[in-house]
Amino acid sequence: MNRKKAGKIILILLAAAAIIALTVLLMPMVLSLREEEARQAFAQKIDQLGFWGPIALLLVQILQIIIAVIPGEPIEIIAGVMYGTWGGLALCLAGILIATVIIYFTVRRLGRKSIDKMIKKEESAKYAFLFKEKNVAYLIFLLFFIPGVPKDVLVYLCPFTKIKPLQFFLIATFARIPSLVTSTWAGENLSAGKFWDSVLIFALTGLIALAGIFIHNKWIGKKERNGKDIPPEA
Repeated sequence: MNRKKAGKIILILLAAAAIIALTVLLMPMVLSLREEEARQAFAQKIDQLGFWGPIALLLVQILQIIIAVIPGEPIEIIAGVMYGTWGGLALCLAGILIATVIIYFTVRRLGRKSIDKMIKKEESAKYAFLFKEKNVAYLIFLLFFIPGVPKDVLVYLCPFTKIKPLQFFLIATFARIPSLVTSTWAGENLSAGKFWDSVLIFALTGLIALAGIFIHNKWIGKKERNGKDIPPEA
């Protein structure tokens, strides 16, 4: 293994470790917000962070999208706890947009082979139909809109389709709003001490996600039966 490759692996591992550590450290605190005293103490800590609070959360959100294998829901919930439903949503969307732009131009420059080591061949093959579709923007919108679809994987694959960059940036960011809102809303309810409201939101979101996964798998299966294409080199 050469130094360049080793350096990339170390960077990915460090970023993943930082996000996991942040989630592990903050989630117990989030759950403690059922108590009024804990909520007041948390509000004071957020005030003390000032400008650096949203900046830190934004950077974590960007890393989460770039690393791809790290789940985004804990970060979205924390965003809702810290800045409410809409403030948390705005921060998450900003992080997703920045990360999507970075990924798009990076993988386009490196070429299709650059992501083969990051994404399993079987996973890439599921979305081979995207590389032959004329109305690919519509299909990509549906994939990013449906709950339960591996959106962070699609961020790496879609740059090699026929979609225009600006279209892709807008779709990959704003088609996620419904799923993001449920997480930030649940986070805001936690910060307000409405623990069971948050549980209900999580339960409903889980059911919707399961339905989304079912629809996604049915759709992908149909596309695969209609013929498999090999993504073009870029």
